[in-house]
Amino acid sequence: MRTMQWLQHFRASVDRPREVRWDVGVQLDAELRDPVIRSLQTFQRGLTSSAVNLRTKVRQQCEPEYAECVDLYVREKSVHSDLLMRVLWTAESGPRKRLWVDFMFRHLRRRFDWAREVMVILTAEMASMPFFRVLANNAGDPLVKEVLEIVLEDQAYHLGFHIDHLRDEMHGRSNLERLALQQAWGGLFASTLSVVMADNRTVFQVLEYDKLAFWTDAWNLFSQIQTGLNGSQHLAALLGRDPRLKFAL
Repeated sequence: MRTMQWLQHFRASVDRPREVRWDVGVQLDAELRDPVIRSLQTFQRGLTSSAVNLRTKVRQQCEPEYAECVDLYVREKSVHSDLLMRVLWTAESGPRKRLWVDFMFRHLRRRFDWAREVMVILTAEMASMPFFRVLANNAGDPLVKEVLEIVLEDQAYHLGFHIDHLRDEMHGRSNLERLALQQAWGGLFASTLSVVMADNRTVFQVLEYDKLAFWTDAWNLFSQIQTGLNGSQHLAALLGRDPRLKFAL
């Protein structure tokens, strides 16, 4: 897909009705309720950024159509924040205070140019997706599953959108710089996953979910994104058949 196609996608997606059966309430088991609520609070807080810094850089350095796409992408992430907030309200809970990790993450990405800032944001999306899948499939709560499925569907397109526009940007850089970015990105992703696993260790324990399986699934997703940005066209074509990466390759 090209920029105008993505623009059409986001214009249609961001304002589409997202019907959720809020009346069913949150039905988490007692031992799982508190850790899942804390997890949702953390991710909800992470989705609240207006990304003004990124949007300003994009307006200064990129095409107007791409800038509008980024605006709509940020709006869609705000929709996800609102959905998670409604889940928390339904569970008679509320937002979480900002954590030092959230502060450091935002401070880090604002230091980079627009492309590297997008890569940092993409890191957070890739780390959240396998965890949302764990909760959706294993928490046993219909409302949590319904909301997370909506978020995951949108996030699959987010990956594709970012790959489509980062690919050309990466190919315009030297091989040495691209290699350095790959190495740094891998380190950032490993650190982000470690934080997710540590912060949600109680969820993994109560669900008796294999953390190695989570770690492996997350790295499988990361490797596919790396291939989409820097790999051969032949392998990218094979990975493009993976339905989890809609529009990505």
